[in-house]
Amino acid sequence: MKKKKHHKLLLLSVVAWLLLYFIFFYQNTNSNLISFSSFTHSTQVRIRPIYDPHVENRTTTKQLKEKDPHHSRAIVLPERPKNLNLHNIWAVKVVLGLWLGVASSDMLNSYLQKTKKKYTDINQYNVTYTRHLKSETNQKKLLCQLKNEPLRTLTGNEDPFASLGWQKLVPRQPLEQATGGPYKTCAVVSSAGAILKSSLGREIDSHDAVLRFNAAPTEGYGNDVGNKTTIRIINSQIMSDPHHMFADSHLYKNITLVAWDPSPYSGNLEKWYKRPDQDLFTAFTEHRKKYPSQPLYILHPDYLWNLWNILQRNTEENIQPNPPSSGFI
Repeated sequence: MKKKKHHKLLLLSVVAWLLLYFIFFYQNTNSNLISFSSFTHSTQVRIRPIYDPHVENRTTTKQLKEKDPHHSRAIVLPERPKNLNLHNIWAVKVVLGLWLGVASSDMLNSYLQKTKKKYTDINQYNVTYTRHLKSETNQKKLLCQLKNEPLRTLTGNEDPFASLGWQKLVPRQPLEQATGGPYKTCAVVSSAGAILKSSLGREIDSHDAVLRFNAAPTEGYGNDVGNKTTIRIINSQIMSDPHHMFADSHLYKNITLVAWDPSPYSGNLEKWYKRPDQDLFTAFTEHRKKYPSQPLYILHPDYLWNLWNILQRNTEENIQPNPPSSGFI
């Protein structure tokens, strides 16, 4: 009982400290609408500010009682401080964005914004996308767009693979048929450390199909991540790096494997075959000859970049010009 009381007192103390901190913080922040103009434009959030009472065209009492159309509470910004500085402006932008449930790169400080821009400008895969932002696509519509993108894998009939005899290497059954579906339920198991000590193993294994990524282990972690694997999506590094023992490890046996490798945005398969990001082609050829009955597919680069196009088309900011990760696929 004493321990519980002690924990409650400690929790109350922390909450009280946080409240005092935010009260002090808001007393030293800026409510000038101009400070937020670039932020509100980038996030498309409607904000009704309260100006200084001596400024003309100030917000009326009726306007203050109006609710923001996207939120259940009215947006009331803090009073304007006398000693305005850039740090306060940036801090308010961050707090306000988190409070409204929105985020953008404008919330980063200038150093991080420059770093992000440099990283984006590298453009390793020569992406030439011309953006055409769609107006306010919600999460449900975006998910439908991604689901409606036809799944494509290499068939072996494309050049240069056709001239290399890949028609005999690529599985005859399409990926959709090789997995044994359709399934009523499936579990997509993340590779995050947060799943440790979750005791979700039994629930995961109860699903008709279980999808895992790259070299995420199951042995020794069955109580948390389960032991069943139906499909494993792997990147080209798993196949090319000897450290992962792709050809012999039990991790990649008796399941359906779906591999992928970043390619040029242009979709030139000849260039991709000659200069892959990681040499998955040699490993694919050897594995198919050694284990011809095991389904092993390579995702078509156009499919990966089409997913990227959908993301960029529905994102106001420029995202990294790299194909989506294994987890996203």
